[in-house]
Amino acid sequence: MANSRFALFSEVFAALAHPKRLEIIHILGRGEHSAGQLVELTGLSKANVSQHLNVLKARGLVHCEKCGTFCHYTLTTPKVLEACELMRQVIVEQMEGFTESRRALAEVLSFPEDQKDRA
Repeated sequence: MANSRFALFSEVFAALAHPKRLEIIHILGRGEHSAGQLVELTGLSKANVSQHLNVLKARGLVHCEKCGTFCHYTLTTPKVLEACELMRQVIVEQMEGFTESRRALAEVLSFPEDQKDRA
């Protein structure tokens, strides 16, 4: 039971594990877009956008509403964008910690002459 739950989580995260799919989610977070608009905004080919949308649809992250010969894409829930935002915040916090560590390390490793030059 637990393994199947984590396997499902893994499949959803795998769908999110591509920069262009994250870009598409970011764009759809601003509202509904057609495939043509996504092609224009991402700079990808129509075939590539279609492939990425199929992956996102298969994992239930994106919904397609047919309108004649066009399909209008939306996020299935705003929580998809919220999940991406949470991960962005985790990354920002990690980067801030890394920057502080580098600064502290630079102070420890610097020579007294270097500190005079900075003053």
